Order: sequence, then C-alpha cells, then structure tokens
Amino acid sequence: MPYKLDTRQIHELIVQPETGMGYQYVEATMNNFSSLKGVVLNSELFIPENRIEKIIGKRSLAYSAILQEAEQPGYIRKLKVIKRNSLQLGEMRLFAKAAGIPASEAAVSLTEKNQIFKRFSPYRNDHRVTEDGSLLSGAYATTEADARNVRRGAEATLRYALPSDDPAIYVFTILPPEKTSVRIGIVEPANGKPGGGVEVLFENGSPKKTVTGPDTIPA
Repeated sequence: MPYKLDTRQIHELIVQPETGMGYQYVEATMNNFSSLKGVVLNSELFIPENRIEKIIGKRSLAYSAILQEAEQPGYIRKLKVIKRNSLQLGEMRLFAKAAGIPASEAAVSLTEKNQIFKRFSPYRNDHRVTEDGSLLSGAYATTEADARNVRRGAEATLRYALPSDDPAIYVFTILPPEKTSVRIGIVEPANGKPGGGVEVLFENGSPKKTVTGPDTIPA
C-alpha cells in the first residue's frame, strides 16, 4: 500500500536532493518503529520497496489514481533520503551499466549564457518547480540537446530511468543564469529502466523566473 506524506514531510524532502528526476529513494520509520525502504514520488507519495513493481510497474493505473487510493498521512514517523545504490529494482538483472558516471559523481561545471535545460515529469504539479519559476536545490534535469531524443512521455521514462511507468508528458524549460553550478552525467540503469540519457543536477537550483512550463508531449 502506498502512503501519502503530510505537509511537514513534503517540505523536509523537497529541501533534500533528488535521486533522479521526480523521485527520491528513502528509508521510512513507520509508527510501529519498523523500517521500510522505498521510493517517494514527487515528494508526496511513499511506496515501499516490496510494493513498487505491483503499484507503479507496468500497470495502467494513473499516478493520480494511485495517489487517491493511498493511505492518508499519519503512518510514517520520519523519512531519510538514502543513496541511489541502496535499492536494486531490477536494473542489474536487465541492463548493462551506463557508459559514464552519474551526475552526482561528476565534477562541477558552469552553465553558459542562454544555455537551456529540460525537465521531464509525470506530474503537472512538480514539487521541484516553485510558483515563482525557480528550481529547488537538488533537482535533476537534462540538456536541451539530449531532450531532442525524446518525443513521447514513455521515451522519457525509459531514457531517464524514472520509477513510475506513467509517461513523463510534462516538460519544464530551465534557463539558468550564466555560470550556474551544475553537475552533468549519464543516467544509470535504475527502476527496471535502461537509462542512458544525460542528467543534470542543479545542486543549488535556479532563481526566480528561470523555469517555464510545463509544455506537454504525447504519452
């Protein structure tokens, strides 16, 4: 059973780095003090590791429906973001390791003037994009050049190894100031997806009025 997070937990997660575009691997301490590892989608929905494949893998139920069916807040005492390699969700059995290192391990580089980035998301209300058009710290995106490889939301889900099979049809455009610090790497296989796309980690986010959208693409 998935679990909705309360407002406090949502805010605690959105100030911590993502594991990839739109999700975080976490360890949850439940009310009975048991510990469960799993994934949090859009900083608002926790799915335990042993339920991920059944709930969000290869099923037609939309994210909004999963959210509606989820347990109400109150079952989770606290959440801790864990490392990317803390969960192995089928990727090592199915796919070879990506040729390159993930963004989290890459050296810091600086953006160029008028350099554009894209963020693919299954969520119109993506919690990493604020109402004032800023991108929160620790959010992932991709380069404009790599985004040209994606024509449909389902392709984005595979290329950027997103945990849900919901197509990432919402596309945010990010135009950060020149010399914004980013880390650029290659998406590793994860969540039963091949990855292989370019990922960009905005460790310090981007300021107001630098994110527009979302535009939509076919599923």
